[in-house]
Amino acid sequence: MQNTVAKVTVVGSGISGSVCAATLARNGISVTLFDSARVPGGRMSQRREISEDGRELLFDHGAPYFTVTNPDVLSVVTEWESRGLVAEWKSNFGSFDCFTNKIVNTEHQFSV
Repeated sequence: MQNTVAKVTVVGSGISGSVCAATLARNGISVTLFDSARVPGGRMSQRREISEDGRELLFDHGAPYFTVTNPDVLSVVTEWESRGLVAEWKSNFGSFDCFTNKIVNTEHQFSV
């Protein structure tokens, strides 16, 4: 009987692709992860820019938070948290209303 090595390609490095790839790798499967963007992460990614005065500006893309109910996904997110890749959201956040030029809905608090 031949001994074969399983190799899998995952297309898309957003949260679903990342969890899929991590789960496969944890189970001994060789995984290659592809994404069409410059950097991995999909809606979890962050862009860094340098302002005219030299300050670093960080822009989070996509969902500002997510919740986890699936135990398999929770184990991956817990691993990410231990590596400092994600953190529990403990602050309020709001939305910018471009019509009134004000931050609105800041009273809600969510957990990641």
